[in-house]
Amino acid sequence: MDKFPEVQKPSALDRYGSRTLVLLMMLAAGVFFGGSLYAVRSEEVRQSPKPLPVNVVRVHEQDSFVATHKYAGRIATGQVSDLGFQLSGELVELLVNEGSQVKAGAALARLDTARAEENLTQLKAQRNEADSALQQAESSLRRVQDLIGKGFANQQDLDDRKAQRDGLRSRIVAIESNIRVAERDLEDSTLYAPFAGQILQRFVDQGSVVQAGQPVLRLNQSGALEARIGVPVNARKRVSEGERFKLTAGGLEAEGVVTALVSDVNTGTRTLTAILQIENDPGFVPSDLVRLELDEIQRQTGIWVPAHALNEGLRGLWSVYVAVPAGEQTTDESMPQVHELVRKDVEILAVQSRQIYVRGTLEDGDLVVADSTMRFVPGQLVSVVSNTTLPEAAQPEERVQ
Repeated sequence: MDKFPEVQKPSALDRYGSRTLVLLMMLAAGVFFGGSLYAVRSEEVRQSPKPLPVNVVRVHEQDSFVATHKYAGRIATGQVSDLGFQLSGELVELLVNEGSQVKAGAALARLDTARAEENLTQLKAQRNEADSALQQAESSLRRVQDLIGKGFANQQDLDDRKAQRDGLRSRIVAIESNIRVAERDLEDSTLYAPFAGQILQRFVDQGSVVQAGQPVLRLNQSGALEARIGVPVNARKRVSEGERFKLTAGGLEAEGVVTALVSDVNTGTRTLTAILQIENDPGFVPSDLVRLELDEIQRQTGIWVPAHALNEGLRGLWSVYVAVPAGEQTTDESMPQVHELVRKDVEILAVQSRQIYVRGTLEDGDLVVADSTMRFVPGQLVSVVSNTTLPEAAQPEERVQ
């Protein structure tokens, strides 16, 4: 007899079978509980003894809404002019620099006037000489007329004196015309600002010889900004002369009045150029991008809801939660009313600021949960603590002039 009885070793199946069985049971339980996690959570939420407080918005159905479209353009000045002299000459004086602010009629630059002044002096001397000759001719004519009466002169002498007098008169007229031209040349030798504004650029330097019409300075008119914006052809009737629109540029806002609508259609963009004069300029800068807001009524039935009320669903769909009375309601106005949440699918039609225009299963007068919708599930009990309506600004009658 052996001292110790032989102990039979357990097989691999015996060693691991129980463990495997336990593991499989745990996995099965995990799959079961994981798959039904959402259902269990939803059931727990619905059966929560204390309803969550919510803010709701009472919505109303409309047969139309106002869609706001924005069209882009550029800020421009009323006038930008390249200024130059009307005659050639040497530029002897520049009175302004780039960036200088000038008033209307201010002197900006001058040409050398020595030759023009000399020419004017000569013309005035010629006129004085012609005036003296004319006086002498008229005296001679009067003497001939006296001699004809006494029989000492003939008709030919009289005709010669008259021709001499008339010739001198014509010469004086021509000289006076030349004098006016010379005086105008002297005046044009100084370049004046045609309007108030700022010097943007200087094209030549002092001492240069400039030709007639050659740009010397570029002047940007001040205090007369306008917006040039391309609008669709079908907006021709709404963007008419005298109409006022909201303009935005660089975070600033202003009002623009339509002064003209260029009828020539841009073949590339199929738009018309609307020119708007900017009133109460908040500090717009020329060449900045500017946008025009144009409201248009869309005849489509729907409901405005707060932007935070929407939940994104599957396949690009959206939904909102609506609070409906649950059971008997308390008559105590100080106590919050208990409601049950119902999810309703909607389709987005338009987005405007913090409100969204939708259509779907929503009905007029529904109480839509305003925000924090990720906390809720269908069938959950909630207490309505705030009941408001959307701003009246969303109504078409309030928005359209």
